[in-house]
Amino acid sequence: MTARTLVFLSLAIGLVAPVSLAAADAPERFSRDVAPIFVKRCLECHNERDAAGKLVLIDRSSLTAGGESGPAVIARNPDQSNLLTRVLAGEMPPPKRGHSQKLADAEIAVLRDWIATGANWPDGRKLDLYEATSEVRGGRDWWSLQPVTRPGIPSLNVPKRDSIDSPVDAFIQAKLSAARMQPAPVADRATLIKRVSFDLLGLPPTYEDVQEFVADTAPDAFERLVDRLLASPQFGERWGRYWLDIVRYADTCGYERDQEKPFAWKYRDWVVSAINADIPYDQFILEQLAGDELPDRSENSVIATGFLRLGTWNDEPNDPDEYKYERLEDMVHTTSTAFLGLTVKCARCHDHKFDPIPQTDYYRMAAAFWPGAIDPRGRELLGGPTKDELGYDVMGWTDIRQPPPLHLLRKGEPKHPLGVVDPGHLSLVPAMNRPLEPAPLGAKTTHRRRQLAEWIASPHNPLTPRVLANRYWMNHFGAGLVRSVDNFGYTGDNPTHPELLDWLASEITSHDRTSGWTSLKRFHRLLVTSATFRQSSLHPQQDQYVAHDAGNHLWWHAERRRLDSEPLRDRLLFVGGDLDTRMTGPGFKPTIQAEALEGLSRKEGAWKPSPAHEQRRRAVYMFSQRSLLPPLMTTFDFVDTTLPCVQRPVSTVAPQALALLNNGFAHERSTALALRIRREIPAANTGDNKLRERHIQRAWQVALSRNPTVSEIAAAKAHLETQAARFATPKSSHAVPEASLPTAGLTLHLSASTAVRVDREGRVEEWLDQSGQNHHATQPVADQRPLLVKNAINSQPILRLDGQRRFMHLAGQVVTSQSFAIFAVVTDQSTTNSHREIFSNWNGSAGNSGTSLFLGMTGVDTTRLCDDFSGVGHVTDRQKPFVLSGVNAANGVAIHQTGNELSARPQPIGPRNLKTNYVIGQQGNIDGEYWHGDIAELLVYDRELKDAERQAITRYLAKKYKLSQVREATPDRSPDFLALASLCHVLLNTNEFVYVD
Repeated sequence: MTARTLVFLSLAIGLVAPVSLAAADAPERFSRDVAPIFVKRCLECHNERDAAGKLVLIDRSSLTAGGESGPAVIARNPDQSNLLTRVLAGEMPPPKRGHSQKLADAEIAVLRDWIATGANWPDGRKLDLYEATSEVRGGRDWWSLQPVTRPGIPSLNVPKRDSIDSPVDAFIQAKLSAARMQPAPVADRATLIKRVSFDLLGLPPTYEDVQEFVADTAPDAFERLVDRLLASPQFGERWGRYWLDIVRYADTCGYERDQEKPFAWKYRDWVVSAINADIPYDQFILEQLAGDELPDRSENSVIATGFLRLGTWNDEPNDPDEYKYERLEDMVHTTSTAFLGLTVKCARCHDHKFDPIPQTDYYRMAAAFWPGAIDPRGRELLGGPTKDELGYDVMGWTDIRQPPPLHLLRKGEPKHPLGVVDPGHLSLVPAMNRPLEPAPLGAKTTHRRRQLAEWIASPHNPLTPRVLANRYWMNHFGAGLVRSVDNFGYTGDNPTHPELLDWLASEITSHDRTSGWTSLKRFHRLLVTSATFRQSSLHPQQDQYVAHDAGNHLWWHAERRRLDSEPLRDRLLFVGGDLDTRMTGPGFKPTIQAEALEGLSRKEGAWKPSPAHEQRRRAVYMFSQRSLLPPLMTTFDFVDTTLPCVQRPVSTVAPQALALLNNGFAHERSTALALRIRREIPAANTGDNKLRERHIQRAWQVALSRNPTVSEIAAAKAHLETQAARFATPKSSHAVPEASLPTAGLTLHLSASTAVRVDREGRVEEWLDQSGQNHHATQPVADQRPLLVKNAINSQPILRLDGQRRFMHLAGQVVTSQSFAIFAVVTDQSTTNSHREIFSNWNGSAGNSGTSLFLGMTGVDTTRLCDDFSGVGHVTDRQKPFVLSGVNAANGVAIHQTGNELSARPQPIGPRNLKTNYVIGQQGNIDGEYWHGDIAELLVYDRELKDAERQAITRYLAKKYKLSQVREATPDRSPDFLALASLCHVLLNTNEFVYVD
């Protein structure tokens, strides 16, 4: 035996020899003074799994074993102890990001004294990184992980006041009283109905609703109003949108191809329906995580599992086998954020730096999703199960295999697997920490997700009810009792009112914590009927209180809140009387300005806006494409759909004002409001001096749900007068445009009175183009030729089509520009009310089924210029000859009937694929949608037309065919109307319109 060996042995014996720290409080001193230093400063690197230098510092035996550098501690010899030497040198703990982590002198003194007195380590004492909260991380004693107990309601030593009429108010008032503060007075009744309507429905009350509520002096008037709103189907749409944010809802996959996820909209509809039906929260959780594993599984419950499919999906990852771990992380992150308010995903690569979530816990939770369609599969499945595996043709999730072992990954790297981790629950609540049970015999799935869902949904889980109660508080009041609503961990905020939060958490799960979850609608009612919700946003002592509590942590006033992007868009439609309240079904695609499409690699087929009438639905039904979100929505802080979002950022920035001022949709809505006012209050005669004042009053009533003040009326009158004068046309331009045909840009001109060749039966074989562009019309098939009828329209000939496969082919590409104009002299004799086209280049096999150009009609009497501008306007006397024109330009699109505007909007139609073959009398190559009526003349311009040119062409055709008088100076384009639309635009741009109160 060498001398060195003898020295080593003696040192080891010295460490483990009985110590004479005879003080009876040695174990207590260790736990009080020494253990916290090891836990706080050492165990992150010196634990059983990640033992730096192979030194483990969790119990006596590991300390005795030492590490690569030999024994860590030599009892009674601090100066020879490696641990203290490294600590003194600032090497332990090591620097982080170049900053020293050296222990404080007081901590060093504790360690030195502990070693000097024998390095006593109590028998059986095992340190745990998360055993207690310290200055650097939360332990299992962290406040949010403790059982929810129902606190007593504060007794206030103040006179009975109307503002203290619920337990919620008692908790709030207790802290205000302690701070010598009082809540703001109750908001006026007009403000209250607006606030609660936006809060519960995301829609404003009508002026009539406000007046009725203000006049209702019954003590329970507000409660009855709340009950009516909670029973409205619009409640589920408003509060469903909050949940869709959390679950990163979108209709597409993201990444380069951003494919549509079929039936994602069914999940959206499930959420809205579940909230309206007030299903218990535990059922809400169970169906989304394990709807396929429930004994009463149904198509509806499988649709709910779409929760797990809503994340982004890359069909071409760099490494498909590694990508499955990214998808796994998405499911863990979304689940833990949505239900638990914790950042569990941070433990994928290492033990959580701040919360009691060891790395093994991440993989225990991830194992619940491991049996699903995680591995690379066919691209057509978009990362999910097949229809047969699900049992329904929906977007859902289910187990598809007996899962292989899931390994813990070193630093989260798939190429460095460590030990196998068995599925289980998070260990942060010891009383609920247990492994998962095997699936029942004969089960088709592993039941892992169901057990995870049951663990989350248990009323004994302290996180779930606290997180939900806080989230509802935030959505009703503007901020959470815990301001970091998605983080109940160590780096999050502490609750402003911990007793109130626990009282609400116990209220939401029943008072005794044993009988499950209570009605969530009842919980909403509890919050919004409180005096705290009903107080004003203004306080008599505003300046004084702001100096004391600028963040309103004591809830001494209501928060003034800006409308989210969806309620703002809905309100713009609502005031114009155009909001379509149909529920459910595939989402609509809004019109997006051409400029927003410029950055896309495939502009022509990238976006096909829905018909105009579909775009009037509520914004919750808007198709959400991750790569192309509408600019107006994103300007007003629309959600980032790639990650769970519990609380949207709320900004007030210049682009918002510019967007409302200049956006085409906003101008369209201003015009719609002006039209509504004109319809409701028509001019009795031009001498009605009070008409403007009546229009002003109605504008305020519809836009802002109130009457204007005297000063507002005066300012509005001045605005109308100024704007009417500005819009008035100079006298020199009042001359009627000449009835002539511009020739510049004329690319097709067909007239039944010129160059028509017919067969022996009088049916048209060839119709020659008079524009000089040689886009001649032909029909080689005799049975499909239109009939030429002479002297049909005021002595002029026409081509007659009977809706029975009569049509003609056009030669060449008729239209090449996205700005164009089409004029047709026609009659419409259709009796089917289906689609029917005059001119079209639709070709589904060529890929322009959604981007084609056509002019025709649908329904009884509505017109269509393409799928992007369809079902708009109403033709009068369609069986009689008329000029139907469709004009598209950079400043908008419009359809006219013999000069009368039928429909218009300030945005042009979306980009068209103009390269496919053109026809007359049907919808392209569809062999359908045939025109039933006469066509006398057809003109197409391959450029933008000035309005004076459009008028001149219309007058030329009207004169030629002796059609009804052209009325170009329509009331809805007169200077007075444009001035009214301008006033409406001002109202839609006010703070009062954009903010709730």
